[in-house]
Amino acid sequence: MKSTVILPLALLAGCANAWGTLGHQSIALLAQQYLLPGTIESVQTLLNDTTTTYLGNIALWADSFRYTPEGSFSGGYHFVNGHDAPPPESCEIIYPEDCPPEGCVIKAIGNYTERLKDHTLPVDQRQQALKFVVHFIGDISQPLHTEAFGAGANNLTVWFQGYKTNLHAAWDTAIPNAMIGFPPNAKIGNGDSLGWANNLAAAINAGKYKKLVWAWLKDHSLRNLKEEEKAATVWAQESNEEVCDYAMVKGGNAYNGTEIGGAYYEGAKPIVEVSIAKAGIRLAAWLNLIFEGQTGFEVWSIGQPGQGQGKGENKGNNNNKGEGWH
Repeated sequence: MKSTVILPLALLAGCANAWGTLGHQSIALLAQQYLLPGTIESVQTLLNDTTTTYLGNIALWADSFRYTPEGSFSGGYHFVNGHDAPPPESCEIIYPEDCPPEGCVIKAIGNYTERLKDHTLPVDQRQQALKFVVHFIGDISQPLHTEAFGAGANNLTVWFQGYKTNLHAAWDTAIPNAMIGFPPNAKIGNGDSLGWANNLAAAINAGKYKKLVWAWLKDHSLRNLKEEEKAATVWAQESNEEVCDYAMVKGGNAYNGTEIGGAYYEGAKPIVEVSIAKAGIRLAAWLNLIFEGQTGFEVWSIGQPGQGQGKGENKGNNNNKGEGWH
């Protein structure tokens, strides 16, 4: 267990915003490209939005909602604190031990997936569940949203290309923005995010990530809450391992007060890129399982992503039909 003092969840809730506008919108807009026809119809109906950026439009909703009086309960749902040894000594997520009674991102993904599947709930509650699922599958892919040390590195002051920030915020915003040529404080729109999403889709469809897709989805299962939480725990563990392997490989305090816009940034770029790509694919497959009962990637090995017939919402069978890919 960590020897450092861990702040209560409620105190950390205001500190952490996984990914900025670019990251969350890109994940959502990438996922859109792999949704099956029935999923698209169901999602657009729930959101009452048929614009070309319908998922991107709600990707950041949960970050705004958490700061409202009615949404304050959701602050701790955006992260999970891995109570292991300080990085890089150990990085490990133990669920449910690392998830307090107030909740965490693993529990939230399971809970709101179940609510989204529940057709007895009012439409507005299922719509809210959809918004949470879209956002939290993005949150869990950000490495520092799975680490307790330094309040997820929010307490580690760094400089990024002359811009004062903290290590957590650098991973959220400064590093992704710089990757598409924008400063940390730039105003990002759906058009900017769509451009990045399209580039990632090209790398997924016929480039460096194509052969990784099956591995990204191997834990997808919506059979029950336990299986959903199990998948989310695997995703959180993957993210947490990046904390020890790179984000805090020198030990968290070693980065305090340093400039990270040079070699550190170059090493972080591929991690950020694959994290965004992976989250987009996982989100698409997750939604397809909810609404169509299949991931949409069953024939991925023969180069036909997202193929399938629209059947409307699947109200019963949510098994992972993508198991046993070749």
